[in-house]
Amino acid sequence: MDFAFIRPKKMHRRHLFLSALFSIYMFAYMVTLTYIDLGNTGVSAFSWQLTLHYIDQAVTAAAFLAFALLCRICRDEKGRIRLLGMANLAYTISVIALYFTQSALAYSILAILAAFSLGVLGGMVYACMALALPQISGIGKIMAIGASAAVVLQYVLQEHLDLMFGIPVMLSLAFSATLWLAVNKPWGGWEDAGLPSDKMPLESRNEIRKRLRILSLTVVALSVIGTFYDTQMMRLNVQTNYQEFDYYSWSRLFIIAGYILIGFIGDLKKQKYVPLATLCMAMFAVFNPILFGELESYHVNMCLYYIFLGVNIAYFNLMFWNIAPKTKWPALWAGMGRAISGLAEVSLTASHLADLPMYFIIGIDIVMFVVLVIAMACGNDLRIGSDAANRESDLEVGPAAMSPQERLKLYARRCSLTPRETEVLELLLTTDDDLQRIADSLYISRRMVQRYVSSIYEKTDTKTRLGLFQSYLNFTAD
Repeated sequence: MDFAFIRPKKMHRRHLFLSALFSIYMFAYMVTLTYIDLGNTGVSAFSWQLTLHYIDQAVTAAAFLAFALLCRICRDEKGRIRLLGMANLAYTISVIALYFTQSALAYSILAILAAFSLGVLGGMVYACMALALPQISGIGKIMAIGASAAVVLQYVLQEHLDLMFGIPVMLSLAFSATLWLAVNKPWGGWEDAGLPSDKMPLESRNEIRKRLRILSLTVVALSVIGTFYDTQMMRLNVQTNYQEFDYYSWSRLFIIAGYILIGFIGDLKKQKYVPLATLCMAMFAVFNPILFGELESYHVNMCLYYIFLGVNIAYFNLMFWNIAPKTKWPALWAGMGRAISGLAEVSLTASHLADLPMYFIIGIDIVMFVVLVIAMACGNDLRIGSDAANRESDLEVGPAAMSPQERLKLYARRCSLTPRETEVLELLLTTDDDLQRIADSLYISRRMVQRYVSSIYEKTDTKTRLGLFQSYLNFTAD
């Protein structure tokens, strides 16, 4: 849906807000996990360093799902803010305490606590990004720029600045800043209101379920392809105490190329070129283990791996963000790509996939590539012509041919709204202004706006502002 009638200045501020939100969180996400890995080299034995690395990944991935569950359990906004505040406090205490801890057991407990808090906050950030996607353009560029800025900041901080105790302090500040942004300026209310899918045509609901299954399968296939590189390189890093081989060296900057590639392509034609670009990158990644057989090619493989990793992450971010607002549980599905990827990688590592012979590894990668092609073909993701456009229109919950103004007027007539209620409706849908600011812009009292809002909710059969937006998103002219 194209909200072309949103004020340009307000749209610009929203772009900046989302870029800052995603960038600060990605910085905290990457530096936290790196900080835990590097700090553990002088505390735990080699085998436990690897184990804790993957435990933290699994905990963070599971915490993305835990955030959605917290939204269900604690439905009032104040309660959720208190829970998130507790997560922020737990994170701050744990990352600072990690700096002083020399006990392997205590270090592991603190690391797991920090990883869980990180994932809970990530669930909120991803929900904000997903709920913003239907309302603004350029979400792919916002993601790419935000993630790229975070990668550069991480590289400068950890490779060129010896801040020592300043690192956990900076992490705590970054984590708190992300929480403050998401709570104090949520995107239209990040609370889990869910799409009124019982009013959707059965065909649309079935198509959404099909898309979710296909996306989940593609994320698993991409995770398998990348697992061998990650496991082997992580082992080399831990064995050499990040000296001869460094997982977090300059080659990590190549992940930016993957983010930018998919991010900028993602803003073209409703992301229909994203699956094809991801598939092409996966094709090159399948045979990367051949090069990895020679340690002299280590840095080449690292660069290729990070490009693939950036493409992989950007792919499941954009694809799940695109479909999450159309589901009954957007807070769950917004972070599902991150959750599936993390849990799949940990499960595959635990199965000792990287210990298999080289020819067997390549065979598995080829099978996963075939699965990826079949899954994308079943979802019509590999058709870039009119068929792909038709598939996207099937998922649209509104008449795409209408202008935003025509759609708004038609929706207002269908719900029997008065002209004044229609003006209030437009501000509710296209801004994040509170009731007082809406009253000021319409030169009426706050109490009068409250009456209009109550009438709008009653006529549209909704209860919240997000529910109103989702009802409008689901509106068809049939």
